[in-house]
Amino acid sequence: MRIQRDDGPDDGGDRPDRGTGRRRDPLLPWLREVLPVALMVVAYFLLPLHLLGTDRPELSWTLFALALGAVTALLLREIRAVLMDVPNARPGVTIPLLMIGSILVFAAAYNAIARESAEFHGLRTRVDALYFTVATVATVGYGDITARGQTARILVMGQITYSFVFLTAAATALSRRLRRALGEGSGKGRGRGGRRHGGRGRGRRRGGGGRPEGGAGPA
Repeated sequence: MRIQRDDGPDDGGDRPDRGTGRRRDPLLPWLREVLPVALMVVAYFLLPLHLLGTDRPELSWTLFALALGAVTALLLREIRAVLMDVPNARPGVTIPLLMIGSILVFAAAYNAIARESAEFHGLRTRVDALYFTVATVATVGYGDITARGQTARILVMGQITYSFVFLTAAATALSRRLRRALGEGSGKGRGRGGRRHGGRGRGRRRGGGGRPEGGAGPA
């Protein structure tokens, strides 16, 4: 009698897909996400922000509200995608880029009102405005740039509140998604190893059961 050894079920998930379809370039999703941020950075340094400010308050505040509202809406959508576990979502890429976008919006607003000497002390260029915005988000105060005017102080308080509410929620959702992804990856690894080990064990038990103990097998 020939005893067939069972090595367990064939795990097709370990083999690469050999279909005829074209393989998708993994860099394309990243490029689609990075391109909007690159455009925002270029726009921040090239747009004529000097045309805005206290001389045109209606236009300035309207553009600021529209830009910040668009970034906030996209940020809330990504947070919802994490909480609802929406498939095919990429919060690990989109959320950091939207956080950068909000920083650029506030930096543009600071630069626009910095032409008034009474509003800010030490803020003269767009790099200064970006530096002050990042320092405010990081809650680091060096004292080299300070808000003196009422408009500047209101805007700074608005940024602090925005960071405390929306950016904190976005960072929490992002960390939750990363922990979930790491847990799923480790769970799949343990499950695949268990199936392989169990298959070999079943083969050995089946092979040993076909021959009586202490006697010779059938001819």
